[in-house]
Amino acid sequence: MKTINVTDLSHYVELTTSDKFDGRIYRGVSDFTSHKLIPPIGRSPRWSNLPLKKITIAERSMLKRFKEEGAPFVAEPLTDWEWLVLARHHGLPGRLLDWSRNPLVALYFAVQGHNAEPGAVYAEMFNQTILTAKVADPFTVEKVSKLIPVHAHPRISAQDSILTVHPDPREVYASNSLLCLKVSGKLKIHTKHALRRIGIHPATIYPGLDGVAESIRG
Repeated sequence: MKTINVTDLSHYVELTTSDKFDGRIYRGVSDFTSHKLIPPIGRSPRWSNLPLKKITIAERSMLKRFKEEGAPFVAEPLTDWEWLVLARHHGLPGRLLDWSRNPLVALYFAVQGHNAEPGAVYAEMFNQTILTAKVADPFTVEKVSKLIPVHAHPRISAQDSILTVHPDPREVYASNSLLCLKVSGKLKIHTKHALRRIGIHPATIYPGLDGVAESIRG
């Protein structure tokens, strides 16, 4: 993986609009040193040390319960893929990892927090896309693949979300084509303010009253 040190917002925009970044998707993290590209369930000590078979059983069980108890809040029938995406956006741990088509959205997440820890934006191609009409069961995917979600949740649209599915959520994702744009801790606050001036702030990232309140708090 190649790491590029970002000098400012203009440098970041110049990089991500270059031909080298064409077709890539982005994941922003605020803790470059400690964060690994592992889905939420694989980062949790509760599941990370379990055999894959047991993790999959736990995921299926949680998804089943989410579908049963969440059905009254859903207006129309959903596929298992749609349920899995919805569960992810409401905080249920699983094998999906969040990315965005929009590099500025990813940068927003990279500059959160008030510590000196550097942030980072990962950029990857992910040529393999899941055809959900042909692969009905999310737990049968054998290779890390890109999932284009149905915009059933406002945050999916607002964040221009793309997801990746990880058959073994304990494994750190890595590849030769993966790029990392590192943002120093010193740049975070300045970049956060610069993003706000061009319309990237909590009210646009998290549509609804929670985002509005957070945006006002600053």
